Amino acid sequence: MTNKLAGPSKILFMLLLFTGLSNGLFAQKREIGGGVGAMFYTGDLGRGLKFSNIGPAGTVLYRMNVNDFVSIRVSFLGGNLKGSDAKPVDAFAAARAASFNIFVSEFGGTFEYYFLNFRGKRAQINWSPYFHAGIAVFGMIGHQNKNATYSNVQIGIPLGFGFRYQLDKRWGFGIEYGVRATFFDYLDNISDGDIYDKNYQYGNIFDTDQYHFLGLTVSYTFYQVICPTLPLKQGYRKY
Repeated sequence: MTNKLAGPSKILFMLLLFTGLSNGLFAQKREIGGGVGAMFYTGDLGRGLKFSNIGPAGTVLYRMNVNDFVSIRVSFLGGNLKGSDAKPVDAFAAARAASFNIFVSEFGGTFEYYFLNFRGKRAQINWSPYFHAGIAVFGMIGHQNKNATYSNVQIGIPLGFGFRYQLDKRWGFGIEYGVRATFFDYLDNISDGDIYDKNYQYGNIFDTDQYHFLGLTVSYTFYQVICPTLPLKQGYRKY
């Protein structure tokens, strides 16, 4: 004789099945990874990209894929920032002759939005460009003599874009560029100053410094298939 599930049992069955499938999907949402690249700074000692201001950098990350298009990432980034008036853009910079060389460490959280469905069950491609934005806390080590009173720990806003290529269900590779907009003007230890004291050790007080990261990343997805298990209903026999 075949036992037929009643209405409430069917609902319970569907809920348990959904929970089991969700757990299986959750196992495919977690990623860990890292990357290497370069950091550079823009501010009073460098208005644009200068090859002499590029320093090495590295990152480690943890990513949670919310759905096929959105991910949440927590990451640590560290690298060398430097700049100087060695090749001055004007007479003021030549007279100032300032320089700095510091290490910056950053801990941040960002969301990533992928423009193409490259990891869904029906995906026809295995790559996608993406945009990322978030918030970060960064610290600086290296300024020996501060030109003002300020904290070595500051807030930054990561903004950028990248390209992700999924080799298989586990391994993914990417290239990414991001700028960290700050509310701070002393990355280079140069900002406000007494313009009547002609020591020239000051900069533009009406803008803030930024730092940038360009790098290659690799990530590993914890991929596994979990079959949902259902409890036996009282009165049913297990064969």
